[in-house]
Order: sequence, then C-alpha cells, then structure tokens
Amino acid sequence: MSIQIKEAGLSGDLKTVSLADLLQLISTSAKTGMLSVSRPKGSVPGEVQKREIYFLKGNITYATSFGSEDELLGKLILRKRKISKADMGRAISLQKVSDKRLGRVLFEMGLLSRDEVGEFLRYQIEEIIYNLFGWTSGEFTFSEEKLPPSDQIITQINTQNMVMEGTRRIDEWYQMQKSLPGDDLCLRVSADPKIKSSTLSLSLDDVQTLLLINGERTIPEILELSSMGEFITSKAIYNLLTLGLVDEGEKRRLQRSQKEEEELLLEMVVGLYALSYQMIEKVVSQKLGEGAKRILSDSLYLKKTYHPILDSLVSSENFLNIGNLKNSLGRVPERIRFHKLINGMNALLMQFLRSVSLTLGENLTRQIIAQIKRESAQVTSQEREIAKKYELEEELFRTLKQAL
Repeated sequence: MSIQIKEAGLSGDLKTVSLADLLQLISTSAKTGMLSVSRPKGSVPGEVQKREIYFLKGNITYATSFGSEDELLGKLILRKRKISKADMGRAISLQKVSDKRLGRVLFEMGLLSRDEVGEFLRYQIEEIIYNLFGWTSGEFTFSEEKLPPSDQIITQINTQNMVMEGTRRIDEWYQMQKSLPGDDLCLRVSADPKIKSSTLSLSLDDVQTLLLINGERTIPEILELSSMGEFITSKAIYNLLTLGLVDEGEKRRLQRSQKEEEELLLEMVVGLYALSYQMIEKVVSQKLGEGAKRILSDSLYLKKTYHPILDSLVSSENFLNIGNLKNSLGRVPERIRFHKLINGMNALLMQFLRSVSLTLGENLTRQIIAQIKRESAQVTSQEREIAKKYELEEELFRTLKQAL
C-alpha cells in the first residue's frame, strides 16, 4: 500500500494513491506537464473513460474529458445563458470546418471576450476535476513538460484550492449517498407534492434536473444525460427528493446473474476495506515512519492465525497486497466465501485501529475513523443497490464503532 513515486515518471492507480494526494504532490513540486487518468467504462465493454489535466508550475491550466471538452464547454455556456442557441449553433458549425477550439471560435466571432472564455474554461475544468474526485480506481500517468494544444486558450487555477473544494464535495457526497435511491429505481415527478413551506426555492440546477426526470429513468441514466456533472446533478436530485417534488417510481430489474452480483459484492468488500487499511497506514506512517510497518505487521500476524484468508495480504514489495487477496478468493468455497472474507477483513480492521489507539491515542484514531466513514461512500456509490442489500456500510461502521 506504500506510495512509491520515482522522479522519472509518476504513474499508478487511484486505488493506491488518492487524487487529492496526486494533485498536492504536483502542486508542491511545481511540476509542469499533463496528468492522464483512465478507467473502464462500465456500461460499454472495451471503452474507457479518460480525463487529462494540464499543469504549469503546479497550477492547473486546462483539462479535457476524452475529447468532449468542446461539447461540455458549449453546454456550460448555454446553461449560463450567455449567448443564444442560434449563436452557439453557428459557432459549432464554424468550429467544425476551421478545426479550432470552440473557445477560440467564440472569441474570434466576438460572442465572448477572452476573459469570458477564460471564466467558462474554469467552470469546465472544475467540473472535470471535481467529478474525478469520485473515482476510486483508475490508472494515472504524469507526462513531464507536456503542454495543452497550442491553439487552446488556457487559464490559471490554484491546485490547492481545487483539492480543498474537491475534498469538501466528497464529504457532502457521502451524506447524499446515504439518502439517494438505488440504481435500479426510476425517479418520477411527484403527483401530489407534500411541500411544507409556503415558499418554494429552486435553483437553476434543480429545474434543469427536474426536466430530466420522467418516471422511466434511473439515477445513473439521469447523470449520463445531464450536462452539469455528477456532483451537481446528484445534489439537485437530493434536493428535489427532500422537497418532495420527486419520489421513487418503479423498480427496474437489472439484467445481472447471481454470479455477477457475487463478484461485484466481493469486489466492493475488498475495495471498501482496502481503502480503510490504506487510510490507517498512511496516517500511521506520517507519524511513525518505518515504525508503522512493524506495528501493522504485528497486527496482521496476530489475526491471520485465526483468519487464514488474510495470508495472501503480505508481499515483498508492499505491506498489504490487495491484488493477492483477490486472487486467493477463488480457492475459498463459494458458499462461505463472503462470510470468511468479511470476518477476516473486520477482524484485521479492528486490530489495526486498536493498535493505533494504543500507540498514538484515541483522538488520532477517531480522526482516522471519521475519514474512513467519509471516503467509504466513494466505494459504495458505485453499486448502491448491492451495498444496501448486504448492508456493507453498516457492517463497516459497526466495526469502526467497536474499535474504541
């Protein structure tokens, strides 16, 4: 789980190092170049989601979303009602034949000033990066000195400010995820809204999201159609549900076999507890350096005697190798696989936290537990229905509560 970064190249997986840590490293090192992050697109076999972020001396200057940045920029400008749809249509037509970036075309047509283009580019960059904070996995590579396209209008955004806001959104995201319906439930506009207040205040984001709710779409489908990004759209859905303007509709049967569900369940359990272990190791290493590995290794040795499924966590390169654990699950009989896994992971988590409490005190342990609770939503949000069905967060939180 240790993060090892060579100066010659920065690469790895978001399962090992968080986006916040990556951005902070690039910022404090004042690096210039391009950070590329990609992951498989769940609904389309063989396709990937990809994001690229450009930096100049540690500050963010530009970001793309797998070539769709012009489309996103256009939607953001129309959403702010800065220009008409007719003018945007003309700009897009000219952009296609001139092979220029949409922002530059809008500037050259006199529809937007350079400052206005820069302002909308900031919105675009923020949406791309804030959505990345919700990724719990994805391969990343940093290419030194790689710059944005020469014809692209760029801006300057303080990376540390982006990290602070992204972290705040994750905390808010966690609270929302606890209340949002499962991915297999359609949302519908309430036929008889129970509005308690005499006045109703809706933001433009709420209204635009409400227009996407037709009784036949699930939350993932609404998020895919929305031009506002996952976080803002999810927040609008949460607001509309809270206000009583939207409620749950019919349950859509997901086309998923029992085997597929079990595989997703095991993947989520491993991811949930891996995140917890990584959080503990990171904090303890900051306090104790190499001494952290000895303390946590003693905890693992104590627990694997009673939970053999934990044997595969040790490797020569990393303190805990989650990949080895996933591979070893195939050797456990299916009927007891989930039971053995959850018991072993809970026992190890409990022992880790108690060791931290004895060594570094209860206050720091409480801080770690609070952070685990916040960031666990990143894992469970990927398959909310499975997480709720098997009460994964409740199981995790019970263990966290017992640790003190």
